[in-house]
Amino acid sequence: MRLILAVILLVITTSFGQPKELQKEERCPICGMSVSPKDKLLSQLKLRDGSYKFFESPKHALKFYFLNQDKVLEIWVKDYSTGKWIDGKLAYYVIIEDGPMGPDLASFSTKLSATKFTKKEKVYSFKDLTKELIEKLDIHTH
Repeated sequence: MRLILAVILLVITTSFGQPKELQKEERCPICGMSVSPKDKLLSQLKLRDGSYKFFESPKHALKFYFLNQDKVLEIWVKDYSTGKWIDGKLAYYVIIEDGPMGPDLASFSTKLSATKFTKKEKVYSFKDLTKELIEKLDIHTH
C-alpha cells in the first residue's frame, strides 16, 4: 500500500510543471544577451525534451515559443510586481518601454494587478499575444 501511495505521489508531483532556478549566467537563445538570476524580467521555457531555455525577458521567451511551439512544454515568467514565478500561459501582460532591449512585456499573475500597473495601456492575456505583436516589439532592437 505504501508503495502505491509513493508512486501516486511521485506522479502527482512530477505532473505539475515547476520553473527551474537559474544557477549561473546563461545566454539568451534569441539575442545572445547575458541572462542573470537577478534579471527582473527573467523568463524560461521548458522544452519537451526536459531541457530549459532562459531569456532576459518575456518578449524573447515568447519569440522563441512562437518559432518553436511544437518543442515547448511550459512557459514561465516572473510577476513584475512580486518577482515570483508564474505560468506564462495564465499570466497577463502589459507593454513596457524600458525592457532590457527596448519595448517588452511585463507579466502579472492577475488582470487586476496588470491594470493597476498600467492604468492606460492594454492588458493582454496569453491568448491575445501573437507572433506579429512580439515581432513588432522586437523590431526596435534588431
